[in-house]
Amino acid sequence: MKIGITGSNGFIGFHLRNTINQYKDYQLISFERQFFENEIHLDKFISSCDVVVHLAGLNRHNDEELLLKTNIDLATKLSDSISRVNFKKKLIFLSSTHETSDSAYGISKLKSRSVLTESSKKIGFSLTSLIVPNVFGPFCEPNYNSFIANFCHSLINNNKTNIIVDDDVKLIYIQNLVSKIMDEFNSSSNYKKVLPFDFKLKVSEVLKVLNSFKELYIEKDEIPDVSENYKLNLFNTFRSYLDYDNFYPRSYKNNVDDRGNFVEILRSNSLGQYSFSSTKPKVVRGNHYHTRKVERFAVISGEALIKMRKIGTNDIIEYKLSGNSPEFVDIPIWYTHSIQNIGEEDLYTLFWVNEPYDNDNSDTFFENV
Repeated sequence: MKIGITGSNGFIGFHLRNTINQYKDYQLISFERQFFENEIHLDKFISSCDVVVHLAGLNRHNDEELLLKTNIDLATKLSDSISRVNFKKKLIFLSSTHETSDSAYGISKLKSRSVLTESSKKIGFSLTSLIVPNVFGPFCEPNYNSFIANFCHSLINNNKTNIIVDDDVKLIYIQNLVSKIMDEFNSSSNYKKVLPFDFKLKVSEVLKVLNSFKELYIEKDEIPDVSENYKLNLFNTFRSYLDYDNFYPRSYKNNVDDRGNFVEILRSNSLGQYSFSSTKPKVVRGNHYHTRKVERFAVISGEALIKMRKIGTNDIIEYKLSGNSPEFVDIPIWYTHSIQNIGEEDLYTLFWVNEPYDNDNSDTFFENV
C-alpha cells in the first residue's frame, strides 16, 4: 500500500512517517511542501498514492488571516488536484476539536473539512475526517501548538512557566494518534470520527507532574514513577527536550574505601528489568531504537563508546564511558543507538529498562546508527 503524507516533516508527520517505515506492507511516497505550488508535482504525488494523509497547515501564526487563508488554500489545492487526476482512493484529513471554536485555527479546520467533504461527494474518493483532541509527545515544537511542549522546554531550560487558564484539557499521545490514523488505511467508507482522548487533566496538574520529573530526573538522577501510561508518555515527552550533546554522560557517586568501591546504579520509583552484558574488545551491540522504553546504560568495567542518532537525521552523538569513573547514559526514544567495547579488556555494562522484555511486543526496531 502506497501512503502519502502532506506535512510529513511536522510533529505528527515525523511520528507517522517513521512508524510507517517499520512495516514492510507500506511504501511511503515522498512529499515536499513546494508541491502545493506546482500542479504537475502535486498531481503526480496524488496519482501515486493509495492513501493520502493531509497534515500540512499552520497551527499558530501572529497573522490570523494568513493562518486561515493558508489552511483553506491547502485543502482547496489538494481538492483541485484530486479532481484533475480523478483520485478514487482514500484521503484522511486531521481536523481538531477546536473546529467548534471561533479561533482562526478552528475555523480553518472546519472550512477545510467542508472543502474536502464536498470534493469527496463530487469526485467519489473515500474521506475519513478525524477530529483530534490536544496532541502531545516527543519533539513537538515549543511555543507552537502544545502547552506541554512549552512547559517541558521551559522547565529543562530553567525558564519561568505560566498558566494562562487552568482548564481541564483532553489529551492524546502522539503514538496513540498515529495508531488510530493507520487503522483507517483500509477503510473505504466516508465518515467523521471524533477520536477519544487518552486522559484529561487540568493544566496545573500536568505542570505538577512535569515539575516532579525535573526534581527527580534532572536534579537527583532518579527514574520517576512511570507505571501508568500517561505518566510514561509525559516522561518520554519531557526528556525529549534535553540537550543530549551536553546532558550525558552522567557521573555516579563513587564511594571508595580500603575495601574497594561502591556505586549506587539506579534509584527508581518504577519497576523494571535489570540485566548485564559482557562485550569483547571491538564488538558492537545494539543498532536499534525504541519508541516507548526508558533505558539506562551503566558502564561498570571497561571502556565503552555509545553512539546514538535520532531517526530521520544524520547527526550522531557520541559518549565515551569508563568503568574507572562509573557513568551512565539514558537512551531517548526514537534514537537508534549502539555500544562498542573500545578497550583492551572485556566491557561490562548494566542495563535497566522500565518494562520486562516481551518477544511479542519488544518495541525494538533495527537500524544502524
